[in-house]
Amino acid sequence: MSRSQLAALIEVNPQTVGALERGDHYPSLDLALRISAVFELPVEAIFSRTEFGPLSTELYRDKRRAADDEEGESSHG
Repeated sequence: MSRSQLAALIEVNPQTVGALERGDHYPSLDLALRISAVFELPVEAIFSRTEFGPLSTELYRDKRRAADDEEGESSHG
C-alpha cells in the first residue's frame, strides 16, 4: 500500500503518513484507531515500542501450545 493510498483511507495527507513512518509525528488516539482499522490490528500495535509479529504467527503458536497441552494431559491420565 502506498503512502497516498493509506493517507486517503485514514483521511490525512501523504506527508503525515511519512512523518508517522519516520517517527517525526505520533498519532492521536483517533488517528491510531483509523490506522488500526485499516490494518485490522489492535490499537495497541500502533502505540507499541516493540514490533508486533504477524497475527498468523501468534495464532499458530497458540494452536500449537493448546495441542501440546492436550497431548500432555492425555499422557498423564
